[in-house]
Amino acid sequence: MFEKMHLDGGQVTNASLADYKIPGIWDVPAVMMNEAIDAFQHNGPFGAKGAGESATLCLSPAVANAIDDAVGVRLMELPFTPEAVLRALRDKQGRPLEA
Repeated sequence: MFEKMHLDGGQVTNASLADYKIPGIWDVPAVMMNEAIDAFQHNGPFGAKGAGESATLCLSPAVANAIDDAVGVRLMELPFTPEAVLRALRDKQGRPLEA
């Protein structure tokens, strides 16, 4: 939801954490439920695998689907900011916002 790398001539211009928005404590839900699931990874060392990366693969498409269901526009590029939703809505109406 927050990530976007800005490129200028192939160089990342927001590579430091000072310039790169990452979620803070106020950006996550107040109540979270966690469950541990045992699963063996055959190609990892001693069955090891990444803890959090695999769970994030389906998040962006799910949020894009929710936005499409709610307001009728399909966003195809992250981040899904309020401005991106507004721009998509205005484009759909044939009244694009100025850059």
